Amino acid sequence: MARWFGRYRLDGLIGRGSVGEVWRAHDERTGQAVALKILSVGAAEDPDYRRRFEREARVGAGLADPHIVPIHDFGEQDGRLYLAMAHVPGHDVAARLRGGPMGVSEAVDLISQIAEALDAAHAAGLVHRDVKPANIIVHPGGFAYLIDFGIARAADQTTITATGFTVGTLAYMAPERFAGHGDFRSDIYSLACVLYECLTARRPFGDTDPVQQLHAHLHQDPPRASATEPAVSAALDEVIARGMAKNADDRPQSAGALAAAARSAIGMSHPVSRTPPVLAASHASTPVLERQPSGESRSDAMASAFSPTRVLPMPPGPPAAASAPRAGSVPHPGAARVSTTPERPPIAAPPRTRAAVKIAALAGAAVVVFTAIAVVTALLTRDGRTPTTVPAAPSATVASATTPAPAPPPQQHTTAVAPPPLTIPVPPGFGTPPFQIPGISSRNDNSGPGNPNGHGNSGRGQDKDKEKDKQDE
Repeated sequence: MARWFGRYRLDGLIGRGSVGEVWRAHDERTGQAVALKILSVGAAEDPDYRRRFEREARVGAGLADPHIVPIHDFGEQDGRLYLAMAHVPGHDVAARLRGGPMGVSEAVDLISQIAEALDAAHAAGLVHRDVKPANIIVHPGGFAYLIDFGIARAADQTTITATGFTVGTLAYMAPERFAGHGDFRSDIYSLACVLYECLTARRPFGDTDPVQQLHAHLHQDPPRASATEPAVSAALDEVIARGMAKNADDRPQSAGALAAAARSAIGMSHPVSRTPPVLAASHASTPVLERQPSGESRSDAMASAFSPTRVLPMPPGPPAAASAPRAGSVPHPGAARVSTTPERPPIAAPPRTRAAVKIAALAGAAVVVFTAIAVVTALLTRDGRTPTTVPAAPSATVASATTPAPAPPPQQHTTAVAPPPLTIPVPPGFGTPPFQIPGISSRNDNSGPGNPNGHGNSGRGQDKDKEKDKQDE
């Protein structure tokens, strides 16, 4: 028997994350296929998260850039927040790279397309914060989309957060992110990492343990793609190195500028002209969305730190290549609060009391604090620093603080935090120990079953279950 969520028929579960689920669904009202994100009960009960969700959904709906998957509906149904976006057939770049590196022109063309999406988001005050191959979908015609602006996360990513919200993937995180800072230029760093991986089919600093990767992002020079791929020129190596500069001021000041430099390095005068494919759930004739105010209260800013996509005030001097967001679709947030098919049983939500939610959140926060202190202590004591004594923790199992809808629980992963012998001095500008490490995905997973369009390792698009990345086992 078919399952229904309001007017959406649920055709298949794509992925389950710490804050909800992603379904392949059919919109009964429009007859279109959509990717439907349904957040957990706890998300709807949190007023701060509800406010951020609605704000980000509104801003995201106003992004009409053709390389961003359009949002066509969001709201609340049966006590659960949801977001519906267009279904995109195709494969993610992580799956493509499992077959080997891209050609130089193909890689630069891909980065140019994603740079357009990032510049549009940055102009609207959005910082993606999780740019990686698994979050880039390529349509069969070669048109690329940047997805997953941070509502639901992958179940098989190990995270270190206070509430279960992943804020990035370690293999692609800019140095300033480890001190809790960052702006649109952090996305530019991540995009340069993706360019390197497209050219080599390797992550810039490999698949080493989290402590070594953190050290590499903070202190090691970016690797040269030409060292393993002779077709890559020294000029393109320099573009990647500038994009991965440790100091954000030394990077190109827009994603478009990085892409333009990459094209110039290979003699490509203009981006490849492509016609956007027609997506099933796209709408294009509604008012322009007003930009959100740039100020945030302290409590809101702290809460937003645990959301992968974050609405941020832009620093002085916006990206040079960024343009004002174009007219886009602004769905009404409360349109589906009343089920259009009341006779159909809704998704059963697990019984949860507010007390249970609070207890789970406190337990998750305790794990976070203990894990973060252990990692920071390991980093600082290697060069002779002696922070406040904390019992050593050889490993930490990170559990989600929110409970998804009824389904078999995802496999838990254990992240080893005991570092190998190395020296990691605290870099200038990162404060005195212990500095804060925001939530990171230490497993560096690129499989992304929580992606809003559910494109996984199979490379066959949203309708196939995702295989696990054996390299990360």
